[in-house]
Amino acid sequence: MKLPQRSITTKLILLFLLVGLSSVMIVGTYSFYSAQRAIMHRTFDQLISVRAIKKQQLIYFFTEKIKNLEHLSRNINFGKEDYLTYGFTSLYLVSDKSGQVHIRPTDSGRFQKITPGTLSQIKKIINEVRQKNDVAISDLFYPDSRDSIPVCLIACQRKTIPLEASEFIILEIPATEINRIMLQDNSRIGLGKSGEAYLVGSDLLMRSASRFIHGSILRIPVKSETVKIALQGKTGASMAEDYRGIRVFSAYDPIDLSGLKWVVMAEIDYEEAMIPVKDLRNDILLVSIVISVFILGFAQVITRMITQPIITLKNAASRLGEGDFNNKVKIHSRDEIGSLAEAFNTMSDQVREERRKRILALFDGQEMERRRISRELHDGLGQKLVGTKLQIETCNADDPACIRKTMDETKSNLHGIVDELRRISNDLMPASLDELGLETALDNLCREVGRQVGIEIDFDASINSLLSANTKVFLFRIAQEGIHNVIKHAKARYVSMQLIESRDSLIMILEDDGLGFDPSMSERGNGLSNMKERANILGGTFTIESEPGKGTTLRVKIPIEK
Repeated sequence: MKLPQRSITTKLILLFLLVGLSSVMIVGTYSFYSAQRAIMHRTFDQLISVRAIKKQQLIYFFTEKIKNLEHLSRNINFGKEDYLTYGFTSLYLVSDKSGQVHIRPTDSGRFQKITPGTLSQIKKIINEVRQKNDVAISDLFYPDSRDSIPVCLIACQRKTIPLEASEFIILEIPATEINRIMLQDNSRIGLGKSGEAYLVGSDLLMRSASRFIHGSILRIPVKSETVKIALQGKTGASMAEDYRGIRVFSAYDPIDLSGLKWVVMAEIDYEEAMIPVKDLRNDILLVSIVISVFILGFAQVITRMITQPIITLKNAASRLGEGDFNNKVKIHSRDEIGSLAEAFNTMSDQVREERRKRILALFDGQEMERRRISRELHDGLGQKLVGTKLQIETCNADDPACIRKTMDETKSNLHGIVDELRRISNDLMPASLDELGLETALDNLCREVGRQVGIEIDFDASINSLLSANTKVFLFRIAQEGIHNVIKHAKARYVSMQLIESRDSLIMILEDDGLGFDPSMSERGNGLSNMKERANILGGTFTIESEPGKGTTLRVKIPIEK
């Protein structure tokens, strides 16, 4: 699958955005969760403080009521204003002898009627006082089904009556007094809009008014896990669902006071407590957007500074590829881009110089080839033709023997001229290269040159692949140039040429036992440059291995297609 191309500018901008946004996301996420943990700890600490304060206030309230009760129990004569002053709504005197419940007369002088529910609770609390021989407090109850405010009773034995009389004083505390402590509906004093503190009894019913549900006392069940844990005598704080089914932060603590087994709860809705965290999240998102816009602008500026020189280099390289060797890159930055520009300019100069040398080498080669052909035509064919012409001109036309002799010599000369033309033609482009293949052409070249110069040139080849016309011509020219260099410079007595086919390449090796040279110190002539250039055009390599006095090995390796 081909991947879509993207410019360096796009990649750099994406990289800047990725790094910048990743950093913002990491910092934002860390800040968010750190703030969330801090808010949760602060909320729990606040609820624990509220729970402790409410519990302390509640204990203090009942402690004061007990003191008030004990004070009244020692007072022989007290009236309505005495117990009303302490916040009690009713007072009951119970005589153990008569079993009658006596109530202090009201202003009208009549006795108040006692409801069955109140009577049942009075009997129960008297039993508790007897068992404990101390103050007892009853749980909340409704005196009558029509009542909207529950009450609780607090009782003790009167201190001013002889023990054998066993008279008890019982005072009634309305739930409104407890609600003044527990109910908090002011959002500015600690629990916000959804927080509340309330009491729950052992029967899982509320013992104080709910902030959200009217008439909740002894009617609304609270079956949350935190209440059940608190009723087991444990104190703590955690998240749970409250009696409304809403997720809340909850702090709980049991209360065991003179027989009362209640649980004090302080709670606040999770959503309200997390409002600062949500605000922080929104702030982080807003800051992220602002930073993203800033990073995008910053990335475009920085990317332009980085990519503009690269684009300039790319355009210069394109013009260089089109042949504009005079193009220079003007970049004054003192960094890697500046170094790259200097290297490009140096490369451009080198390519231009190399091109100039190659053109000169091409022209020199053409001129040398022309001189060689001209010399061979002049010294070889020209002399033979001139000699033949002189023989014909000096022949006596009237002498049949002379004519016959001249004709024989002319035929012989013409055969030599034909052979010379074939040799020259073979040097230019051997017919055997196209007709019989590269192996035969190279074999003929080695035998012909060896015969002419009088040295031994061995040739060995093994080729199974079909070679292109260019490959055959270029390899032949490389071999021809190499052999001519050996004859001209090496003074060798033995020359070997091998043509070997491997799995994916064709290797030609030309070795001699001549004088040799130092390839690193020697100035290479046009012949070596031409051989290397032809090997490069074929996509191959050209190497020279030589040492002074140890001969020379030329190795050409080109790829072949199966």
